[in-house]
Amino acid sequence: MNSLAALAEFVQSRDLAALPEARHDRLKRHVIDTLGALQAGCRLEEGVSMGELAARDGSRHAAIVAACAAARSTEIDDIHLSSCTTPGSVVIPVAFALAAAHELRTWGEFCAAVAAGYEMLIRLGYAIDGPAILRKKVWPTYFAAAFGAAAVASRAYHLSVNQTSGALATALTFAAGTSAPARCSDSSRWLSLGAAAANGVLGATGARMGLMGASDLLERYAGRIAGVAISRKRLADHLGETWLFDQIGMKPYPIARQALAAVEAVREIIASEGLRPQTIEEIVVSVPEAQRWVIDHPEPVASRMDSIVSVQYQIALALLAPERLLDIRRTPPLLSLPVRSMMAKVRVRRAPDLEKYTPEAWPAKVEIRAGGRRRRHQVLHPRGDAKNPLSWDEVSSKFTALGGTEAVVRQLRNLDAGDAMPQLWEAHA
Repeated sequence: MNSLAALAEFVQSRDLAALPEARHDRLKRHVIDTLGALQAGCRLEEGVSMGELAARDGSRHAAIVAACAAARSTEIDDIHLSSCTTPGSVVIPVAFALAAAHELRTWGEFCAAVAAGYEMLIRLGYAIDGPAILRKKVWPTYFAAAFGAAAVASRAYHLSVNQTSGALATALTFAAGTSAPARCSDSSRWLSLGAAAANGVLGATGARMGLMGASDLLERYAGRIAGVAISRKRLADHLGETWLFDQIGMKPYPIARQALAAVEAVREIIASEGLRPQTIEEIVVSVPEAQRWVIDHPEPVASRMDSIVSVQYQIALALLAPERLLDIRRTPPLLSLPVRSMMAKVRVRRAPDLEKYTPEAWPAKVEIRAGGRRRRHQVLHPRGDAKNPLSWDEVSSKFTALGGTEAVVRQLRNLDAGDAMPQLWEAHA
């Protein structure tokens, strides 16, 4: 059996209709988390523009583009570390769009489609070694977006295994790694991601109508698509036994995930030692090289995305204005003299001794020098990590801080597989 046929069997497996309680509970939290990101993203400048685009077009395709773009642009959506993908921003908006079109009529059908999409998107990111390929300017989530969306739609459409493998093959031909940089002015990066997700749905729609890709695509092209090597072993390794979805985490606030352990380490030192920020003389952040090149930006921030990726800025914010950590807009950037001064005290270094933990963990060591003393702390699994997950209360608090209501949390938390699909797409898209 070729690789895509094996994946197609998983996507259409009966097991997805009966998720274990713990996995179902985790999935519910990710749905709430992504809804929060979606509604927050719709208020950003990028989200407003994408909403106007969708309104002018009026199609389901454009609505999917806009919703995925809005959720991802926040940098507060979920993330899987060893694949370096952010699947929720693709999979969940696609599933809600299909539910709104009455393709997913029950909560159980919705969950099965979402589970299929998460696992396929993550596995493709894992198969291309997402953390490593990111340094080559290939965006793993963008590369895998159509593939994950095709899995969601294939499940929603009740395609045969043969049709599903054809849909996945078509989605792979849409795979691309290069998009506009996030930090450039008026970036189309999020538009590209949304279009990739919508193309995945198109691939499944085509398969339903008899227009299918070659299910042996990976074998034909020796595992290379768009110049990117795909490990067929990783793609299908322990499929159905080991769920990569179970390894996914959340962000407690908008931040480059590579910086989260460092910021949390600083906060823990401050809390345990009772330090006043004014007494800090130096902060040394030590992280693996794959994290350092992403987050080491000591220059003053000039945009919202600058504020999100810079560990220097995030640490200054955590120390001087922690209430703004959850501020999605970050506009105007908080560039007071105290913030600039604190940023200047932060040094980022490579930590070779932490490399052994990657990519399953993105750790950090922090040393703070204050009042002639040095305090040190190391964090492997910050709050929100798969091994240190946000509780229901924390997910609910984050959701309501982003504009959601506790009533929605209660509604989703209490859903059973046989319940009708709640009408949430219209309220949040």
